[in-house]
Amino acid sequence: MKFKKFDSTHNRPLRSLGATLRAVCSFAWLAGAAVCPAEPLVRVFKQDAVEVNVRIDPPAADPAKNTEVVVELAHPDSVAVTLPDDLPGRFEGFALEGSYVAESAQAGAATRRAHHFNLRPVPGAARHRIRPFAVRVKDASSHPPRESWFATEMIAIPAATAQETAPATVETALEPRYIRPSLRGIGRIALIALGAVLAAALLWALGSRIAFARKIRRMTPRERALRELAMLLDRGLPEQGLFKDFYIELTLVVRRYIERRHGIRAPEQTTEEFLTAAAAHPGFRAEAVLGLKAFLTAADLVKFAGVMATVGMAAEATTKAKAYLEGEAEAAEATAQAKEVAP
Repeated sequence: MKFKKFDSTHNRPLRSLGATLRAVCSFAWLAGAAVCPAEPLVRVFKQDAVEVNVRIDPPAADPAKNTEVVVELAHPDSVAVTLPDDLPGRFEGFALEGSYVAESAQAGAATRRAHHFNLRPVPGAARHRIRPFAVRVKDASSHPPRESWFATEMIAIPAATAQETAPATVETALEPRYIRPSLRGIGRIALIALGAVLAAALLWALGSRIAFARKIRRMTPRERALRELAMLLDRGLPEQGLFKDFYIELTLVVRRYIERRHGIRAPEQTTEEFLTAAAAHPGFRAEAVLGLKAFLTAADLVKFAGVMATVGMAAEATTKAKAYLEGEAEAAEATAQAKEVAP
């Protein structure tokens, strides 16, 4: 007696059918969870025979979809119920996109009226809620009519979460990350830095000029002339063969000193005009005028007559100019002492 070998492939269709049924059931459960909407959020507030139903659908604020808020009033026919005019302003974290009032309907002994509000959740809002509002009631069944009011409570609307697993608020702890500036940003920074450097340099130069001008004003005419003479010698014009330029600058040092010291406009006068004015001025001694005449005449020969000067001649002219300045100082000091001694 022979037995046929058992072939397990005969049961494969049954196993495949079971797997298919399980997959279909799982899909149906997931689809039902995704398609079936969540129950609206309902809050009820009552006072005597007046009832206020607030229905919020969907129950969570989702920026991807609008939220519908329905405020339904139920009251007897003899009672008039009114809502505040600023009710749309009680929706915090929402933007009102439309509203309407449904017609009154009789439901037994009660009258129902529904106020519909179409709200758009504001992304990034700190909270979504409906602040309390006052409901005014006027009962005409009593004489005179009795007026009263009652307030609702705060209704907090949670934020929608992804797959009901994520928290309502996202908390992140991001570490600072270096972002390399663009070429335009680098250029702007460079221009700002260059402008700051130029402004600082300009302020420094201006401050230096002001400080130098104040220092010059505090100098005596002799100190200022000796400073100008030292600056002229530092330029080394005779050593460079620039004798004409040297004599022009040297005579200007002396002429400017005379203008500051005695008030004669020597830099703008010819030698003859200056000598005439100096001879008539009480502040000049006769020997000083003769020395100035010899000094200025020798300088004019180099400046205007084309006489070839040498380094030695330039040094001698410098000595005469310095001697005149020193002699002027000694003469001024002697005059001051004489005035002090005189009775």
